[in-house]
Amino acid sequence: MVSRAADGIGLCRGGRSADKARSFAGRIMPGSPRESGRRSAGKVRSAGRRLPVPGRRALPAAVLFLLALLVSPAARAQFDGIWTQYMFQSGLYNPGGIALNSDLNVNLSLREQWTSFTNAPSTFALHVSAPVRTGKRVSGLGLMMMNESIGLFQTQLFQLQYAYKTSLWGGQLSAGLQGGILQENFDSDGIYIPTSDYHSQHDEAIPDGALDGMIPDFSLGLWYVHGPWYTGLSCSHLLGGTVKLNEEESTAETDAATLKVSRTIYFTGGYNIQLKNPLLCLQPSVRVQSDLVAVQADVAALLTYRRQFWGGLGWRPGSALAVMAGTTFDFGLSVGYSYDISLTRVDGSHEVFIGYRKKLNTAKVNKYQKSIRIL
Repeated sequence: MVSRAADGIGLCRGGRSADKARSFAGRIMPGSPRESGRRSAGKVRSAGRRLPVPGRRALPAAVLFLLALLVSPAARAQFDGIWTQYMFQSGLYNPGGIALNSDLNVNLSLREQWTSFTNAPSTFALHVSAPVRTGKRVSGLGLMMMNESIGLFQTQLFQLQYAYKTSLWGGQLSAGLQGGILQENFDSDGIYIPTSDYHSQHDEAIPDGALDGMIPDFSLGLWYVHGPWYTGLSCSHLLGGTVKLNEEESTAETDAATLKVSRTIYFTGGYNIQLKNPLLCLQPSVRVQSDLVAVQADVAALLTYRRQFWGGLGWRPGSALAVMAGTTFDFGLSVGYSYDISLTRVDGSHEVFIGYRKKLNTAKVNKYQKSIRIL
């Protein structure tokens, strides 16, 4: 959204503009279950016991394909987390939203949620994307790594991204595919069992030691930009699937605990409004994520000044209000910060975004063009 802050996703006349917490079982911590993306139906099972835990014709077909994935009976509640500064991080939830400008983009994001709680949700993400020219066409390549911990769970994602770009209806359509691995870890040693005559410290239903499992993971997304507005539609964890959590040294699959990975659909939209003052640009946006069981919405509006400073407000209905601010430096570095003010009894959340953009030369060079040094 903001110039040089992230991938460009629209235009103001003043110049260019650019871009889990989960409470497992919804009960790991007090407060609204909407405060973050959830794994409310993702539950660890062990020994029978549940532990908390591109073209004109292609566009409509691709949209219907994404929607059909969520209507399938295999869908479950939300698995993915949330970002307050989602407008700068489209590549984290939509593989079509990468390489939206002609620059190399490197983004770091850190979110610390409910800071006064022990084992509160904490998320770190690294995303790198760049345009790549192949013949006459410019495509996008991306790399996404994420580490998220909440309670006794920890999730790691390592994903590669490719985006096919084409002109459509006077704008640009980007269709992206993402693939890699998803690894889940569960520290069963951290389970608290009270010491009393009524509690056993050696419950056979509770696994011992660290559990981990890994599955292949894929996502699909569309991103469309037309002048000052943009929209995106994506689906993460296309395969769904179940992670089998085994003890690190165990090979017995019959003793494995399981964790369901749910498909999640995202809809994103935004508009860049050039105000009468040419130095000011208003940038409202919205992001909705759902698996047709639970819905999480974020609404935000940023005001940018001279394409260098920005501030704004966000609203997560029923959960939190957010304040955001940031700046962009001349050498391509952008820094943003947001604070979520909880509408429930839980503490607020901090989020930091750091982005770096470096200009790349993706212009096509005529093979007959000669250097002026040899003319």
